[in-house]
Amino acid sequence: MPVIGIPVEMLLERISTQLSRDELVEHLQHLGCDVEGYATLRRFRCERCGNLMEITETENPPVECDRCGADFRANAEARQEAGTSEVIRMELLAVRPDMFEPGGLARVLRAYLSEGDSTLNYEVGPPTCQVSVDPAMSSPDSFRPCIACAVMRDITLSDDIIKVIMKLQENLHWALGRDRKRASIGVYDLDRLVQGAAFTYGPIGPDEKKFVPLGYQDRAITARQVLEEHPRGRAYAHLLKDHQRYPLLCDSQGQVLSLPPIINSEGTKVTVQTRNFFIDVTGTEERVVNKTLNILVTSLLELDGAARLEKVSILYPDRSVATPDLSPQMIELDSAEAARTIGVELAVEEVARLLIRMGHSIMPKEGGKLLVAVPAYRNDIMHPIDLIEDVAIAYGYHNLVPSLVPTLTVGEEQAFEKGATLCRRALAGLGYMEILTLILSSEETQYDALGLERREDHVVIENPISVEQTLVRTSLLPGLLDTFSANTDHEMPQHLFEVGRISRLCPEADTGAREHGRVIAGATGPRVDYSEMRSTCQALLHELGWKLEVEPAEQPYFIPGRGARVVATRGQTRHEVGLMGEIHPQVLESFKLTQPVSVFELEIDRLLV
Repeated sequence: MPVIGIPVEMLLERISTQLSRDELVEHLQHLGCDVEGYATLRRFRCERCGNLMEITETENPPVECDRCGADFRANAEARQEAGTSEVIRMELLAVRPDMFEPGGLARVLRAYLSEGDSTLNYEVGPPTCQVSVDPAMSSPDSFRPCIACAVMRDITLSDDIIKVIMKLQENLHWALGRDRKRASIGVYDLDRLVQGAAFTYGPIGPDEKKFVPLGYQDRAITARQVLEEHPRGRAYAHLLKDHQRYPLLCDSQGQVLSLPPIINSEGTKVTVQTRNFFIDVTGTEERVVNKTLNILVTSLLELDGAARLEKVSILYPDRSVATPDLSPQMIELDSAEAARTIGVELAVEEVARLLIRMGHSIMPKEGGKLLVAVPAYRNDIMHPIDLIEDVAIAYGYHNLVPSLVPTLTVGEEQAFEKGATLCRRALAGLGYMEILTLILSSEETQYDALGLERREDHVVIENPISVEQTLVRTSLLPGLLDTFSANTDHEMPQHLFEVGRISRLCPEADTGAREHGRVIAGATGPRVDYSEMRSTCQALLHELGWKLEVEPAEQPYFIPGRGARVVATRGQTRHEVGLMGEIHPQVLESFKLTQPVSVFELEIDRLLV
């Protein structure tokens, strides 16, 4: 996860409770934040675009501006030191983007510390601006159809506030926007735009219009040139590579605000003197776009309590909406279910109190039910179980007493795994090397290459990825021979084994097929013969508590007269468990083998009774 630095002074001045440094870390950890600790950051300002960059004390000063691309190596005076800042460093909690900056984090802490009434009702003024959306923004060649906007007035900015806003934008791009793919943010100086006029959001051709992108000061270029030349354009050009036309946001006089989701224009740049904002969020999913805007504007209100928020009318071809919509999301929660899920006894009043500590508003209902008003800036609450998680956080995971479940079961290896382990140990001790082959095969490999007639009792893959993987294997032998074939350039003799499963159709099984455990061992080399495999098979059965008996057997893949049926005996018990023999030269030729091969393949399941 990316790591952010929250300015400590800005955070603490927004909460009333006096917290020591250790107490602050402890409370943040209880809220689910992964805190790394405190750090002092060095600051540098780009004189070309005003961008403020921060580095740790151990890092080297930046060699170029991460906003406009100014080269500080060529012009060292363009990089000016701007002091230091103490921050608390922690990993971004991706599900809580409303905690990405000091204002939003202070809001969470105030509720968690029960500082007065935690219920927040942000005032939103009526629309004074409107944005008309071109229907072409929904077409495939310029698809970025959703936009949400807001106006903020009477904001007092400083270098610290501007840096926080810029960081919040980029972190929201990461957490909700999926690196600007689903949502991207633009913040502009409203006083530089045509006041009271309408804005337009629509597509343009790559070379249709020129504007001055952020950081270029007075050089106007086309949208195509932005993607080819500008640092931000090159970084995010992939988002528009499949488009024939690019999205553009303009005012009524044609002044360009931005080329979403790439770059804003230089003429609308926010500076320390800016007092009024116009904000837009564009993207591909309406919910993500609206949530991103809600988080951004409520965070700005937390950063500056004197700021005022106004809606903006969005005129789509088939409807009109006013954004932002800060109406809470209403979810019903069963307090008894919350207590049962967490595993503690909680009365309905206690559940309500804990939810209030997490910033929610509560309306009690009958039967222990609660109607919870979830703030519009919470992106992580989609289901009652998410509210139960908030109850658990407010209660404190550190306060939960671990206890054993009332009933216990003891795990044990399955019988097949026990037998497989014995086989592996025995064959490894006899000098064989274990292999693992694919469980998917084909009729050509499982039947034709072995000289067998094709059967109908195998499991067929309905949509195979290739012609070599059309069924589930019915024997381990082809895999073993394939492995020998792939290792013909290695030293001879070779001794390999595999323990695995095959599958055959079975109408009595719930799934229509049943798996069978198998073990196969084989050797190849100039002096390999039947007697070598018989002695290996006898040793393996001895380890499993059986004696070996053999009966003559003929198989198409064995040399005539050199194949046998393996019978395992124990007292009066006799089980036919597999086959053993020397592979027929024709089969060896099918697998491109030139040395003799001798094998046995046994059913492990029958040896475990």
